[in-house]
Amino acid sequence: MQQNRNDIDESIRFVAQHYRQGVFDTAKGWKRLTHSLQEFRRVQYLSLVTRVAAVALLLIVTGVGIWISVNRPSQLLAESDNTIFSLPDHTEVVMQEGAELTYDRHFGNRYRHVSMHGNIRFSVTHDETMPFIVFTPTAKITVLGTVFNVSENDEGTELSVISGKVLFTPESPAVQILCTKGMRVHYREKGKEINVFSDDTSIFYSAERNELSINNATLEQLLMLLSQYYNVQMKAPEEELPLRLTSTFSGKSIIEILNIINITLDSHIQIVN
Repeated sequence: MQQNRNDIDESIRFVAQHYRQGVFDTAKGWKRLTHSLQEFRRVQYLSLVTRVAAVALLLIVTGVGIWISVNRPSQLLAESDNTIFSLPDHTEVVMQEGAELTYDRHFGNRYRHVSMHGNIRFSVTHDETMPFIVFTPTAKITVLGTVFNVSENDEGTELSVISGKVLFTPESPAVQILCTKGMRVHYREKGKEINVFSDDTSIFYSAERNELSINNATLEQLLMLLSQYYNVQMKAPEEELPLRLTSTFSGKSIIEILNIINITLDSHIQIVN
């Protein structure tokens, strides 16, 4: 801009110094001066556009920064064992050293979703309209209001239900396992293995090997898990539900498994269409 002002001054001095009556070509002189003025106005316009663009860019950067800050997830980190935190919905979590828990700004308003690593005990505030969902890298755990413990590591996810009911869904196979007080579920990603424990009972299922191992499980427990593993509905007479079974099935279809159980226990399990 300063350069253009100098050009204008030079043009004016040129006109003033060299003007002679009948000698100086005024048309040529004013043409040169007019060109300098036009160039000066153009540079002024470009300078204004540059300033406006700079302000707009600053507003955009500031807005993006504010948006990122507002939407940044909240993260809780336990630096020692038995670290207690209270979530926005008043759910209490007890975290062991190294455990991490993350939730976003919509937690408690639109939904109650958290992601976690490590070992955390949850005492969930009851809300039937908004399930509390815990995500680990290998499983999804859904509750309405209960107390449970989740332990997650590189091998998989383990759930222990202290009170209430919890819906445990491994990553693969994505079967929903309804767990009640006293039950434990251990899911190992390698082999796609699910181990369900309750008191002196255990049921093991490997989707990768198509293997089912039952240890002292009641028929009621077995039907509940089999219906979830194989995605079919089953029923048996109520008086047969307390019957217990210990057996292992490998490479068998659900029809073959039920036939063997019925023969072994003299039961009458049926698949409901």
